[in-house]
Amino acid sequence: MSRMDPRLIQTAVLGDPESDEPVFCPEDPEELKAFRLEHAGNTWWCGINLPGGCGRRLTTKLCTDKICHFAHVPDPHGHSDSRLPCIRRVRGKKEDADHLFIKADIGRWLRQQNIEADLAFPDPFRSAVTARFADGRLLVVHLDTVRPPAWDNEDVWEHILGPGCQISRDVLTQRGYVYRIRMEGQSDRGRRFTVAGVERAGAAHTRWFDLANLKVTPDGINTVDEAHPLRPAQVPVANIKQPDPHPTVGLTPSNTEVPSPRELRHLAARRLDHAIYEESPARVKSAMLNMEHVIANDDLKDDELAVLKAAHGRGQRWLDKRARLRSTVIAQLQERVDARRDPAGLARQACDLVGEEDATDEDRAKVTAIQHQMQRMVDERREAEARQEAEADQAAREAMRRAAKERRLALDQETARKDQEARTARLKSLVLPVRGGLKRAAANGEMRTWQELQHKTGARGLKRLSYEERVDLLVMVGQKTPADEPLWSVLLIAHGDQEALAMHRAVAAQLGRDVAEKDLELIAQLAAQRAELHRIHR
Repeated sequence: MSRMDPRLIQTAVLGDPESDEPVFCPEDPEELKAFRLEHAGNTWWCGINLPGGCGRRLTTKLCTDKICHFAHVPDPHGHSDSRLPCIRRVRGKKEDADHLFIKADIGRWLRQQNIEADLAFPDPFRSAVTARFADGRLLVVHLDTVRPPAWDNEDVWEHILGPGCQISRDVLTQRGYVYRIRMEGQSDRGRRFTVAGVERAGAAHTRWFDLANLKVTPDGINTVDEAHPLRPAQVPVANIKQPDPHPTVGLTPSNTEVPSPRELRHLAARRLDHAIYEESPARVKSAMLNMEHVIANDDLKDDELAVLKAAHGRGQRWLDKRARLRSTVIAQLQERVDARRDPAGLARQACDLVGEEDATDEDRAKVTAIQHQMQRMVDERREAEARQEAEADQAAREAMRRAAKERRLALDQETARKDQEARTARLKSLVLPVRGGLKRAAANGEMRTWQELQHKTGARGLKRLSYEERVDLLVMVGQKTPADEPLWSVLLIAHGDQEALAMHRAVAAQLGRDVAEKDLELIAQLAAQRAELHRIHR
């Protein structure tokens, strides 16, 4: 029984095991579905130009619990027809195919400038990408991060440093600057892309920009916004053996024979293939229109007509596939937006697709409506977040107010408790002096006012006691009085006014003594109790 490949391989090549056309497997399930549609009819391979590649065929695996990836097609017989063992790492990293992406991007960059060049991988493999121009110049993109370039190699017209390649300070100072490239991310169409930069001597950082910002000129490689002088160590272009002393860079020299009509027809097919490879609908349509003109107006042989019709059909199928991809991406984007799910890279991919010349007005209107819907969702989410934040702030302020109120209440209670303790302690300190003063008054057959009691006992503050404090003090004084004897307070409350009577009733009530309800009866009762105290203590 065959076993499925457990490795998460992210890179492959298209077409056959020896292909150098790289592709990157999208990690998102929805992007993988669009990727499959775009590459319908293509095959993916564990190419021998990939590090450790075995040459076996790959398939895509759509996963929701991990990233989507390539996997080897299982062999039903338990063995592989490949003569190479697959020794790709536990995870086929996205950097594995960078040398292929770099080669493809360098070739596309040169073709965009109408420069024909032979691109190759010199030994050791993956150490560099070389481009030999028609005029004999050699461009080397150095990829070896261990060994530096051969800066003094006179056969090399120009060096470009690849990702992670270092240059010594002395060499950079001597050269003045060096061009660099690096790889960034992946596109929505299953590939990584190359970014160019220039590192200058004495500059703190490398300035990065689009690769298209670099241009090949007869004097060297320049950025579109500036030109660099020839370096002292650089061999001038005029000193290199060339078929023409003043060539147009990369173009066919003026003394080259004009291509025959047959060659031009085949060139039209190649231009179409290049446009398809570069994913340029405008150039594909232009090439197809040119073919239609040739088919309609030229006297073609059967084999020539078959080649052009096949190429034209290939271009039409590519445009149809492009239209299907556009419809699929827009539908998937609409589905995700309607479900309020993250559109991931679909939004950017849809915008790119409807920005192409072959996109219909209907598709453009759909994407515009989806963008407005997404913006409304963003606005709604921001408003909801703002409301939540305001509610959270309000709740936090309410919590702070409650906490402050509770702290104030606790502080007030603690202050009241301490005040009560201090008040009780102060009243207790007056109990013995007051009781003693009242006993002496009883022994002498006298009564006392609060002022007289303070004067006789020397207990300061008796006169300034509040009504409640006087009641509490008299209760403390009378607590140890036998139940059959009058309270000591009857000697102090001598007046028959309402405050004195109310005070006696309050003291008696707290000590459980019965008193007369009517004021006249209470006055008589107090007089009798004073006479009794005088008799007992005389």
